[in-house]
Amino acid sequence: MSPWQLVVLLGAFAIVCAMVIPRKKAEAGSNSDDTVEQMQTALEHFMEQMESDSRGMVETIAKARNEQREDSRIQEQRIAVLEQRCAELEHKLAGLQESAKQAVKESVQPLPPAEAIQEKAVEETTEELTDELEHNQPIRERYAEVFDLYGEGKSVEWIAKKMAMNKGEVMLILQLAKQEEERRV
Repeated sequence: MSPWQLVVLLGAFAIVCAMVIPRKKAEAGSNSDDTVEQMQTALEHFMEQMESDSRGMVETIAKARNEQREDSRIQEQRIAVLEQRCAELEHKLAGLQESAKQAVKESVQPLPPAEAIQEKAVEETTEELTDELEHNQPIRERYAEVFDLYGEGKSVEWIAKKMAMNKGEVMLILQLAKQEEERRV
């Protein structure tokens, strides 16, 4: 081929290429524009969805916070009522305790000590025994059972329990019997 034919052929090829390449770029450009638009649409949809979810979460949190405040207010009111009732009950209890103390003071005399009770029992027994001595009734006859038990070797404590007497009484009876025997001798 001759050089001029080669130049014409190369020129024709360049013109054809020049026409084909811009079309591909235009097609590719329209495809990329569509892709960008689709990505923007998807991104906007995603953002709207996130914003909607965020609003829902904010509303749920606000509702929960309001419910908690309401529950707290109700509990505080209940606590106040219970504290008031507790104070009233403590006041009533104090009044009842005071009235019980007054009733106890008015109705109960203080008990004498155990020694005073024993002394009183011994004095009564002594009076009884003195009366018996004056009436010439021997003490051994009057308290024969006590002397029988003592003669069997039973202890003073055991005799006192058996006869439902004080230990001091039993000892006094035994001593008076000895004194009575000494007088007769």
